[in-house]
Amino acid sequence: MELLPLLAFLGIGVVAGLLGGLLGLSGGVVTVPALVFMLPKMGIPANQVTHMAIGTSLAAMVFNGIVSSWSHHRRKGVIWELFFSILPWIAIGALFGGIVANFMPDVVLENVFGAFICLLGVYLFFPAKKRKELKALNKHSIFWLGTGVGTVASVLGIGGGVFTVPLLIHFNYPEKKAIGTSAAISLVITTMTALTYLYFGLKQVKTPESLGYIYLPAFVFVGIGAMFLAPLGAKWAHAIDALLLRRIFAGVMIIIGILMI
Repeated sequence: MELLPLLAFLGIGVVAGLLGGLLGLSGGVVTVPALVFMLPKMGIPANQVTHMAIGTSLAAMVFNGIVSSWSHHRRKGVIWELFFSILPWIAIGALFGGIVANFMPDVVLENVFGAFICLLGVYLFFPAKKRKELKALNKHSIFWLGTGVGTVASVLGIGGGVFTVPLLIHFNYPEKKAIGTSAAISLVITTMTALTYLYFGLKQVKTPESLGYIYLPAFVFVGIGAMFLAPLGAKWAHAIDALLLRRIFAGVMIIIGILMI
């Protein structure tokens, strides 16, 4: 393979890692649209591009998830009791979402992702105020949070942090612990859903340099770029005006979502 595409994949990973660290979002919101643009140039058939982009993004973000989860754990930022209580439902939701996504036509999946990106951009542009009242996270809440986040995140090919962080803050968990616990939950979602995309893609994809719906060169270089730059992004988050950054990124996401649709 030529050097230029590999450098492009590395650059995608760098941007995904930095923005993920800065904003606490899944790298998938960056890598999926970028790979949808790049993969046709690698000879990927048009009817497999979106599935391949999501599967590759998920697999690459496993690297980032491991580093992020361990980093938060070292700082006692993961509520492991909550993580293990929600783990079975997250796993079931991720598995179910991966199966649903496999049977969705590429054009439908692309439009669903594009619409989600637009809505997320609007959400980031107008951040909601934190609730002050206490909320109880009971067994029913854990069930719906776990299965819902697992399903939607796996269909969209994202780690789920964009859902779990606001939800845990809504239930009055401290913001830093919400982010740390979300990182651990996202690692489960990305790992299980990546395996689902790999399994279903084995029968569908005959493209060289691919394993199921995972394009191996992009998987390696995007993963490396994201893994090493995410800590730097987290460091920068404390030095940059967060609201301005959110709104700039929100505007970019809205444009990307419209282009994907």
